[in-house]
Amino acid sequence: MSKFNEFKFNSYLWKGQLHEAVNYLSKFQDKKDLLQKYINVFEEGQYYKRTNNQVIEDIDKIYQKYYRNVFWMNIPNEKAKKLLFEELKTFSGLKRSLPNDDDIEEEIEKIVKSEGYECLCGDTSGFYGPYIWKSSTKVTYEVELPSGIEPYTIIMMDGFISRSWLDFISFGKTGTGGWVGKDGSLCCVRNSYDTESEKFNISFLKHEAQHAYDKKKYPVITTTDLEYRAKLVELIYYSNNEKIKEIFNEADNTNTDNGHSVAAYRIIKKMSQKIFGCEYMNDEKAWANNSNSIKKCARELLKESSESLKLDALIH
Repeated sequence: MSKFNEFKFNSYLWKGQLHEAVNYLSKFQDKKDLLQKYINVFEEGQYYKRTNNQVIEDIDKIYQKYYRNVFWMNIPNEKAKKLLFEELKTFSGLKRSLPNDDDIEEEIEKIVKSEGYECLCGDTSGFYGPYIWKSSTKVTYEVELPSGIEPYTIIMMDGFISRSWLDFISFGKTGTGGWVGKDGSLCCVRNSYDTESEKFNISFLKHEAQHAYDKKKYPVITTTDLEYRAKLVELIYYSNNEKIKEIFNEADNTNTDNGHSVAAYRIIKKMSQKIFGCEYMNDEKAWANNSNSIKKCARELLKESSESLKLDALIH
């Protein structure tokens, strides 16, 4: 029997393909306990407890139900979103209609904060799910990007209860490690990283700093372009082939709302044409053996992207 490949398993989760992930898991005898956990939570709806705070737990359970509806019951995302927002309105006691449906999450943020927690609601790659954590501290890092070196404020966040949908469907094994705040600060899930590692210094610091730089320079940039450029920056700086393997496994263009997967697909497609002279190189080993070409190509693609965004800014 073949050996369990964590990259392959995670790649299904990154794309929101939970049935495919569980089917893959079922092939491995040593993963039967994890398989049973997926059956309990998603097939049987045995949602699990992640906090002793009753108010936060009630909110978390509403979102857990949404995750099950979208990723397991295959309810279309728009319908699942409508069901989610109706439950959130009922929970918050809102009798009045809101100007926009999404405004209900502002009410949820207020409720969570009144319980002594910090909260950020909204969607991540097209799917809803809140980030709820206990405390934050600020530090400053000098971050080198292809555009130069700049200081960035880092908000180190601790005590997470909820880290949106990917964290939940992976049972905490993978998920968002950070984001750019509205003020341009870089928000970091502290326990996701060893701060001496490339994962922190490149996949968090450089990735999110590139987002902050791009949002400031190109105010109307799309989510997919943001992810595309940040992933290219990671490829420029990584010393090994782990990042290109991750991007290869994450690549998927079937769900246009998932900016991470679509950006990864774009990178593999464009690099396939430049490095291998083919439409799409589908052999992971070929990518693992071309680190130098990948770094050079990433710089070329980032430069091409910058020129294209500058042109778009002039037109608009």
